[in-house]
Amino acid sequence: MTTSEDFSLIVNGRRRAVLDALPGESLLFVLRERLGLVGSKNACEEGECGSCTVRLDGETVCSCLVLAAAAADREVVTIEGLASENAVLSDVQQAFQDAGAVQCLSLIHISEPTRPRLISYAVFC
Repeated sequence: MTTSEDFSLIVNGRRRAVLDALPGESLLFVLRERLGLVGSKNACEEGECGSCTVRLDGETVCSCLVLAAAAADREVVTIEGLASENAVLSDVQQAFQDAGAVQCLSLIHISEPTRPRLISYAVFC
């Protein structure tokens, strides 16, 4: 018999309850399936592609490789969390939209994100 657990995550600045999570559920699964945040994508499930990248306490991680319970009470920022409060797209989100790109690890590491630079990274992901 598998025991479920309850915990909370701080996602995009808001505390979110996770109820009845199974011990092996990834952070990616919880974000997408339990919390409805589908911006992080499930592609390789090996931490190679970067489509599931989130920030965890300020560090870039592949959410497919992090157990959700290990992120309990920690700060998680997803691509959805990059928008400003007035729903204007951030430069990263706009570059994704303009290029028709999916999230990619290389975008998280741009030190000086100018709009043309973001679009060029988004195109080559």
